[in-house]
Amino acid sequence: MSEWFLADDLSGALDAGAAFHAAGRHVRLVEATDDWWPETEGELVGVNTESRNLPPEEAAARVAATLAHASARGARLVFKKIDSTLRGPVAAELAAVRRHLPGYRLLLCPANPAAGRTVEHGQLLVRGVPVLATAFARDPAAPVREGDLRRLAGADAGFSITDARNEEDLEAAIAAVAAKPGPWLAVGSGALAGPVARRLGGVEGSSRPQPHPAPGSVLFLGGSAHPLNRTQAERLATAHGLAVIHADPDHPGHAVAAGAAQLGAAGAAIVLAPEARGRPEQIRDSMAAIGAALIGDHGARRVFVTGGETARALAARLGLRELFVEGTIEPGLVLAAAATPAAGPLLLAVKPGGFGNADTWVRAANALGLAADA
Repeated sequence: MSEWFLADDLSGALDAGAAFHAAGRHVRLVEATDDWWPETEGELVGVNTESRNLPPEEAAARVAATLAHASARGARLVFKKIDSTLRGPVAAELAAVRRHLPGYRLLLCPANPAAGRTVEHGQLLVRGVPVLATAFARDPAAPVREGDLRRLAGADAGFSITDARNEEDLEAAIAAVAAKPGPWLAVGSGALAGPVARRLGGVEGSSRPQPHPAPGSVLFLGGSAHPLNRTQAERLATAHGLAVIHADPDHPGHAVAAGAAQLGAAGAAIVLAPEARGRPEQIRDSMAAIGAALIGDHGARRVFVTGGETARALAARLGLRELFVEGTIEPGLVLAAAATPAAGPLLLAVKPGGFGNADTWVRAANALGLAADA
């Protein structure tokens, strides 16, 4: 029986996929179920429903359809990834999972201690602050709707809620649910995927050939509206003597021209989305268009993207149908290889906007080889 996991956006799929990759699995990520098959021996498929910004009813329907497709193929769901700050229609997706897996014991824990997200007394905290009192609650595209896990899951939903302040708590929670007889499913952050992956273990088998990006310039595309994103971009610019290009969604060509000049002169370019929060879809699409132009026409072959929405929009513009997980730079920051129909192999690093500290972009630059090129 083949195995798979489910995520609600691209950065989440990468985060969970990295945990399974570290445990010895070959991980391939897809969005369309038509791209799921055929699998190779030892491969774990991660499916991104891209449902975080959908209305609850539509998100639930998309999750239900994906679950039905997998069941018809005889595939076993091993993990459901949700946002570690509970952004998006989480309650609707939980209900869809519950309806489809009535005989399963379900564990819910969005904690990601390494990123400062913990669960205490059933409440999600971000660095000790209730999530509803943080910037995540004001996310323009997918605001947090609830921070109390019991209310989120519903009193009679059949989910076990567990507190977690550290990685050991997550390991203990998975050990406890796995020790009981019968099927089970863990629902949570990429951090929870780690103990799930280690319990499942690696599988012998050879992966399909993966694309190997050629050396090229490095593009940093900051599509997230989270304030930390801007701090990280400025720190990278200072460290490498680069100018931050502030994109104008009404005139994306200006950023393309400035980015092309930086790529040619310094081997790297930083393009940052505007701070305006009133036009999230236009900003996302303009950032994806800028990134696609700098990759397709100006030679960027190693790309760092913040914000799962921006990363997904960029992948769609480039025609990427699958990604192969290659490793982790730091928690939440994942490397993947892909092959674009027009530009060829690409190395992609994706980070959710609120992850990391001030030097995260600098470390990503080192991992992508900027120090050798700039």
